[in-house]
Amino acid sequence: MDVINYFSPDYQAARAKFLEAATHAGLVIENHLNPNSKGPDGGALYTDVAVWGDPKADRVLLANSATHGAEGFCGSGALVGWLRSGAYRSVPKNVKVVLVHAINPHGFAWIRRVTEDNVDLNRNFIDHNGGYPENPDYDALHDVIVPKQWGPDSLAAMEAAFDAYKKQHGAFAWQKALSQGQYNHADGIFHGGNKPTWSNLTFRKIVDAHVKGAKHACFIDYHTGLGPYGTVDLIADGEPGTPELQRCFDWFVNNVSSPALGNSTSPALYGVIKHAVVDMLEGTDVTSVTAEYGTYPLKNVVGAVIADNWLHARGDLDSAQGKELKAQMRKAFYPDEDDWKELVYLRSRQFMRAAIKGLAES
Repeated sequence: MDVINYFSPDYQAARAKFLEAATHAGLVIENHLNPNSKGPDGGALYTDVAVWGDPKADRVLLANSATHGAEGFCGSGALVGWLRSGAYRSVPKNVKVVLVHAINPHGFAWIRRVTEDNVDLNRNFIDHNGGYPENPDYDALHDVIVPKQWGPDSLAAMEAAFDAYKKQHGAFAWQKALSQGQYNHADGIFHGGNKPTWSNLTFRKIVDAHVKGAKHACFIDYHTGLGPYGTVDLIADGEPGTPELQRCFDWFVNNVSSPALGNSTSPALYGVIKHAVVDMLEGTDVTSVTAEYGTYPLKNVVGAVIADNWLHARGDLDSAQGKELKAQMRKAFYPDEDDWKELVYLRSRQFMRAAIKGLAES
């Protein structure tokens, strides 16, 4: 079992591995073409779904990858590993497993967190008819986050603004201001959009087709970029004292956190995909976690996001600077190191197994 080969160097190679592994294992496969984008190579971009188990099973595990496209290297490798290892053979008959490969194929292919609309998909699952939450702290920082030019002067101005904010409000408040989501600046970071994206609508179709009507469902969303290198933070849904949160602790035991408890690597966020799963599955007991794998220090990760956003808004992807910033972005969300891949796969096997056991016994 060569864990390293579960992972891929780019979107097209990852897709080929996933489809080959799912086909070999005998899963039912469906393909969703994104009509709004092509890859850097001009190739078509797809979200692929593979289903194992009785279509009528009333307990469903939904595992999703590449909500933030560039983080798809991790989720793809974990799902390919689950298939190639034969773990599907031990799934109880009352559980169905639905694997979603690259829900944001544009971001995966272009090594971006965002969709083809420059929208953060994990801030897009919000009521777009109900008005948008304000984020005045982001508004105040936007101009230094998206400078006209990228260079020593603009970076120094941004660093000074960030340091001043942290000194006044604290480092976690700074992280929250930047990352919780904003809806006023379409050219900015963590922008939630003003309508559902293609990936949003496609995800809803997948949930309707394969999860709706289930008695119990578990949703696992693979992410990278927060926390110590190679560790996983299972960020749980639900308020303290609720059955949803208690199930997360009962099933996964270790590495479970919650923004509501104040012990998570992430602040509370707007428009998150896992909250939408709960909303879509009325009458279903939903247990959901974000599987957040650590890569490098937060400053490096946020810096890569800001640089990549500037590059696509105002820079030249084909320039030496563009290639350097894009490599920085890839590294921030995908440490292409054997030890990191082994840690990702090991923890994924563990929490996938725990989720299936929890569903089967619920």
